Amino acid sequence: MEDQKKPAVTLSEEQLDALAQSLLPVMQEFFNSDRGKKIWAEHLEKVQQGKENIA
Repeated sequence: MEDQKKPAVTLSEEQLDALAQSLLPVMQEFFNSDRGKKIWAEHLEKVQQGKENIA
């Protein structure tokens, strides 16, 4: 088992919530785009073939 490193930055729950609220719309926009859909489809194909590790 790998040694787990301590995170370089510690965020409060409020900071994590703010980060999620700012990133979510951008991520949704990306994954709804043609490029995002293509990348997601490629990822799913690799996972089904067992070629990509899931973190």
